[in-house]
Amino acid sequence: MNISMLNMGNKMVSMRGRKGVVMKEKAVLVDIDGTLVSITENWSAERDGEWVEETMNAVGYKFAVALVKKYSEMGYKIVIVTARGKSCYENTVRKLKEIGVYEYVDVMMHRTDKYVSARSAVWKRAAIKMLKQKYDFVFALEDEEGNQRVMRDHGIIVIDAKVWWNNE
Repeated sequence: MNISMLNMGNKMVSMRGRKGVVMKEKAVLVDIDGTLVSITENWSAERDGEWVEETMNAVGYKFAVALVKKYSEMGYKIVIVTARGKSCYENTVRKLKEIGVYEYVDVMMHRTDKYVSARSAVWKRAAIKMLKQKYDFVFALEDEEGNQRVMRDHGIIVIDAKVWWNNE
């Protein structure tokens, strides 16, 4: 018998299953491109190095940054899952520090080589499945509809990042 107890005011969720009680931390799943920062267009495997450098020109979305900070203050863990490849890791860290988000991030996952040619939604579905062992995702900040569908399929309340695109 599975019993789960959820209290929105607490950080932890108690899940009782076959292996006893597992405590999961409440978390917010956050995308980067189109959500925390403007989209860097025209990625391709052939121009990956150039594209990685161009990501540093992305502009941070102040509303999204404020949401991340507020969720963190409320006790939620901030988990970033991005379709950016591992080659972009260092620039991603630099950009997140620049916009004032990095210090709030508990975990950041870049697309692995196994998923490099897969659609973003395929990668994010796999990442969520892995991360759900530790986190109880309550909210997500995401701009792509396919990814939003995946998140909703996992019972996550999605906030569409496109809402703040024109207000920045």
